[in-house]
Amino acid sequence: GQGADTYTGGGKYVGEYKDGNRHGQGTYAQGNGDKYVGEFKDGKPHGQGTVTFADGRVQKGIWENGKLKPWWKF
Repeated sequence: GQGADTYTGGGKYVGEYKDGNRHGQGTYAQGNGDKYVGEFKDGKPHGQGTVTFADGRVQKGIWENGKLKPWWKF
């Protein structure tokens, strides 16, 4: 289902859940201003997603178990 959580340190998640974990489409914003928008699986970024850093840098890609996959492994 859909839901939202707020974490210590100012982090916030809004999106889909499955079995109590972030799972499906969602947005996770950290207290420092960094934000991930994309797919989650079992609580971690997994699938297509975009990170926008507080300083304005943007990193798009495919995530696997919380880590950005190198472009040569697509």
